[in-house]
Amino acid sequence: MDKLTLAQWANNLLKDDFFIKVIDDLKNQQISAILGSNADDIDERENAYRVVKTIDLLVGHLQGMAAEKQIQEKRFKIL
Repeated sequence: MDKLTLAQWANNLLKDDFFIKVIDDLKNQQISAILGSNADDIDERENAYRVVKTIDLLVGHLQGMAAEKQIQEKRFKIL
């Protein structure tokens, strides 16, 4: 699959209301787990933090893929 097709798929996913809601719900669940944990639940907080960072990494990767179209367009303008 070419980069522009992947960019379009990533862009569509990032604009999808259901996807946005799922990502927000997952992050909010993990943040609630952090905020609701007891002082001695260090492992629980660390695991929840890792999940939040993983979600951010996933969304960031999709944003990078979606930006490929703009990168290609600017590259052609420069040349």
